[in-house]
Amino acid sequence: MLDSLAAAEAAWRRLEERGVLTPYQRFDWVAAVTAAQGTGGGTIAVAVVKLGTRPVALLPLLVTSRWGLRVAEYIGADISNAGWMIVDPDFSRSLGRGQLETIFAAIGRVTGADLVAFYDQPAEWQGLANPLLAFPHQPAPDPFYGGRLGTDRLSANRIRNIMRGRRRLAEIMGPVRLEQAKTSEEIDAYHAAFLRQRSARFAEMGVGNVFAEDWFIRFFKAAARQSLGMKRPILRFHALFAGDEILATAFGTYSGSHYSQYINSTATEGPAVKYSLIGILLHELVEELRADGITSIDIGLGDFPYKELWAEKLTVYDGAVALSGKGRVAAPLLLGLRRLKRTIKQHPRLFKLAKRLRALARAGVPARSAKEGHGGK
Repeated sequence: MLDSLAAAEAAWRRLEERGVLTPYQRFDWVAAVTAAQGTGGGTIAVAVVKLGTRPVALLPLLVTSRWGLRVAEYIGADISNAGWMIVDPDFSRSLGRGQLETIFAAIGRVTGADLVAFYDQPAEWQGLANPLLAFPHQPAPDPFYGGRLGTDRLSANRIRNIMRGRRRLAEIMGPVRLEQAKTSEEIDAYHAAFLRQRSARFAEMGVGNVFAEDWFIRFFKAAARQSLGMKRPILRFHALFAGDEILATAFGTYSGSHYSQYINSTATEGPAVKYSLIGILLHELVEELRADGITSIDIGLGDFPYKELWAEKLTVYDGAVALSGKGRVAAPLLLGLRRLKRTIKQHPRLFKLAKRLRALARAGVPARSAKEGHGGK
């Protein structure tokens, strides 16, 4: 058990060379998140499993105290799209529940954690079954969209519409092209466009713009700058231009031959908005990724209609492994809260009410007004 990213880096990077992992367990991603966000008073605990001197599995955890408990979660779990235990595929066949229980017991002894919580875990990744699903688990609140890279899911009519919109944009605004940010100045320009577009979109949705928070700005810019010149960046900024105007952006991360679109944005006003900007953006992006040797893609968590055109809708899973008596009491309560969140998101009226309450809370409206506002509508 290692208590810092620096202590774990050598084994981590060695395991990345042959291990299966999502981009959100990549050392560079985790290090960039931690540098920008900090640990919130928690302690880092990286569990490294070795066969002899060879690392074969790794769990990058942050242990925090809340609700009178010590809870271990993946580092950066609150902003990641997928949770995963990094595993050497040759070792995964030997990694059953008994071995995992031994690993978790050691985590509990060293860190004092009462439970380990895992959120948004795919059932499989790059053809490898998720070993942590040997423990009881349940569907996570949001679906995950991922699959083989390509445009096979698009109908011929859909592709024609995308290309027609692209031509029209070129006619009224100038040449349409997708560009990567290759300098610090371009990173700043693409990021500024992203913030403008995202802030406007979130305002329409009635939610705050987490990406405008200082630490998120630090994270995005530092990760993108560190990635300049990398074949597989920690974070790459793309911008869709028509003429000199940025109409959409895509920020994504990589792991091996996989690309994860972390977040995107599109213009919310002007003549371009009547065209499918997200469709044009993704079509251009998929073609670029294919040429770069990328074979799979995900568009992250959450339901949006456009996602089903580009990736398969998949269920991901939450789990909680109790490591103490307090953990055995708390684990079902924690998972119960996650089930409640899923229930709300799957029922449109409940979700609409939840968003309204959240918007009113952000605006400082007293709680008693929420029922009045909903009833009045």
